[in-house]
Amino acid sequence: MSLKGSLESVNLADVMQLVSNSRQSGRFVLTRGSGDSGYIIIKDGELVHAQVGNFMGEDALFTLIAWGKGEFVFEEGPFAEQTTITRSITSLLMESARRIDEWKLLRKKIGSIDAKPAFNDIDKAERRKISLSTLEWLVIAKIDGRATIDEISKASGINIYDTARIIFGMITSGLLRLT
Repeated sequence: MSLKGSLESVNLADVMQLVSNSRQSGRFVLTRGSGDSGYIIIKDGELVHAQVGNFMGEDALFTLIAWGKGEFVFEEGPFAEQTTITRSITSLLMESARRIDEWKLLRKKIGSIDAKPAFNDIDKAERRKISLSTLEWLVIAKIDGRATIDEISKASGINIYDTARIIFGMITSGLLRLT
């Protein structure tokens, strides 16, 4: 089975479910206009590996499924890869659907991953009340007022979805603004 299509007209998760249900093995290769590319490996109907940029495993899978533009090709056959994904395809596709819905809301709030977050002025008394998680610290350490959300994601090693969610939370709490 050889498949190819546009991510704008075809739901990648649906195509992956079709391949999984037929217990196929192969590789989805995804590309988009910005020169980004990634791939998803399926073995005997189960997702076993995904990679895009520096991300592998579930982070890469969720990033690729969220791409709204680009092209995909499914190449049938065995592809020797490491196993970075162990959850069932059903569980992963349900989580992907949830993230895509949340991503749509985030995109409405932040506008674009090319937006540049910057710090708001906060008085000393309020600064003492701020408590951040490890992931939030990793993101905040990359914010300089010049880097885009996409660049911060890549520099921090945190997928774009989680980076945007963290930045949105900090905007809501008044710590950051978008420029």
